[in-house]
Amino acid sequence: MDGFVAMLAALLIHSDDKDLSPPVVELAVRVLDSVSTEFGDFHELKRLLLIPKEKSPNSLPPSLLRVMKQGSSRPESRIAAVRIIQSIAIDAESKLAVAESDGLLLHLVNSIAPRTDPPLIDAVLSCLISISMPKRVKPQLVRLRAIGKLREVLRSPSVPAPTAEKALKLLESVSSCREGMAELCGDSGCVEAVVRKAMKVSDAATEVAVTILWTACYLFRDQKAADAVVRSNGLTRILLLMQSNCSPAVRGMSTDLLRIFRVNSKSCLSSYDTKTTHIMPF
Repeated sequence: MDGFVAMLAALLIHSDDKDLSPPVVELAVRVLDSVSTEFGDFHELKRLLLIPKEKSPNSLPPSLLRVMKQGSSRPESRIAAVRIIQSIAIDAESKLAVAESDGLLLHLVNSIAPRTDPPLIDAVLSCLISISMPKRVKPQLVRLRAIGKLREVLRSPSVPAPTAEKALKLLESVSSCREGMAELCGDSGCVEAVVRKAMKVSDAATEVAVTILWTACYLFRDQKAADAVVRSNGLTRILLLMQSNCSPAVRGMSTDLLRIFRVNSKSCLSSYDTKTTHIMPF
């Protein structure tokens, strides 16, 4: 229906002026989320919802932020708000504008916890993956302790595979800045959690996990990260991975990792005390 999405957006932007009750605002958020995919024009949705900086220091409607942060006892409204925010963060300018909205990143990072409702944490991770692309956002996430939060998610035995994959993707993004890599290498528990998830989630997650380990151990030559890989039986996992039907990229990075650990491809002898000598990578 022509004008329907614009009407919902106007309700959210002017909800305080119209003195709308919280349940009505939450309903508007859920309806907008349900029709936004069919609407399809996310550039128009951005134009309707993103507030210019000259009008407000916050780029997002206050009502939308309130629903995301508070909402009702049921998580559906908060999930809908997070998905709408992700929908309008479609380019570098809008991603930065969204990330700089007051308290948004802090709230999203604090929502990354094993006790969070699974669909909500899934939506939060998807949103953070999107808005963490600009270089300026990554260090902010590091300062907000996102890496420690992701460690706890990856350590959880009950985390669903799609959520674990998104947690690894966000970890890869956050650790791609200098501050993030230093934080990751100093968190042996996080490195060990990445090793344990390397072959247990999906092919895509495996490639992300190996990329994280390759960057820390091979590219940056960080000894603390390498020690954490060895402690978590990472050599065995890498050798088994090379025997699997992995992609050429994963095989190449795994070979580089073996070189770092001084594993000879014929004898599989390592400078570390390992029990992987019976596994031949080729």
